Amino acid sequence: MPSRPTRTRASWPAALTGLLLLSAAACSPGSDPQNPTVATSGPSLAPSVSTPAPSVATSGATAPSSSGPAYSTGTLSGPVLAVKIDNTSGARPRVGLTAADVVYVELVEGGLTRLLAIYASQLPAHVGPVRSARETDAVLLANYGPVAFGYSGASAYTLGIIRQGTARHVSYDLSGAGYQRVAGRSAPYNLLASPSALLARAGGSTYAGDVGFRFGPAPVGGVPAGGVRTAYPAARIELRWDATARRYLVSTDGRPEVSDGVQVGAASVVVQTVRSTPSNNVDVNGQPTPVLEVVGSGPVRVLRDGLVFSGTWTRPNPTAPTAFVDGSGAALPLPQGPVWVLLVPSGQEVSVG
Repeated sequence: MPSRPTRTRASWPAALTGLLLLSAAACSPGSDPQNPTVATSGPSLAPSVSTPAPSVATSGATAPSSSGPAYSTGTLSGPVLAVKIDNTSGARPRVGLTAADVVYVELVEGGLTRLLAIYASQLPAHVGPVRSARETDAVLLANYGPVAFGYSGASAYTLGIIRQGTARHVSYDLSGAGYQRVAGRSAPYNLLASPSALLARAGGSTYAGDVGFRFGPAPVGGVPAGGVRTAYPAARIELRWDATARRYLVSTDGRPEVSDGVQVGAASVVVQTVRSTPSNNVDVNGQPTPVLEVVGSGPVRVLRDGLVFSGTWTRPNPTAPTAFVDGSGAALPLPQGPVWVLLVPSGQEVSVG
């Protein structure tokens, strides 16, 4: 069982802190507005499976460049879009997930999970199904800066908090521009977004700040490990190393995670142990929204190249980068390619090997 993370009380803006006194939700956290009129035609959603292309190795650990974020290549420049994506069985197959540079797996109500996908190096034609935001998103995106954030609604309580964050909100409830409902899926799993259209709505978004990822060759001291799996109360995720593809292939709830006809893969997996505390917000079933405390410090395990490295994550305040370091304090670099970050509540079992 992993050790428990420690918590740092960060200094949020006073307006954001005061929002903790807001009244309960006017709509459920999982609700998605239906009012905007959008197109009903869209991309084909039939899945097929192929193997992702391998990534190219890099040398020398690098921080993000001054011209943009360093995600897939270490020297990437381009505006950033964050999108909240459903991660339940009704949302299969998810769309545009293979193009994401970073994917955060978040615990939500009822023990389910949602994905916060970050796009910068490439923009797929569509992404989704788009769902509602959570309080944790405001803190996760705080060190990215004023990047575009696409989602479909949230409770009144949650909206009051996340709109005090750094993101530029291009949600479906503000406008249907850039969103469409597609045939062949039932609501709320039929809402897709056009990344290019959402970035246009945001005025082009912006380059991300330093969120803490470092890129470079594998350090010494890694332990062979074929992958990682963990079970949230109502969701399971596993990422297994494929040496040919040089990717950790993703499976959710025991099934390959297929998006855009390809099994989704990550070049690296960051298993970040965090505290989970109940929000003042509750859903329609009376279940409180989990808030994942991603400011503070705690254990981390980084999987790359078929190896696992153990260390510590630290983030002193919401706008600071998250440092991932080994026992000596040296950065744990990542390889080029997509990064999946599993935000695992302390005490939840994680199997690596």
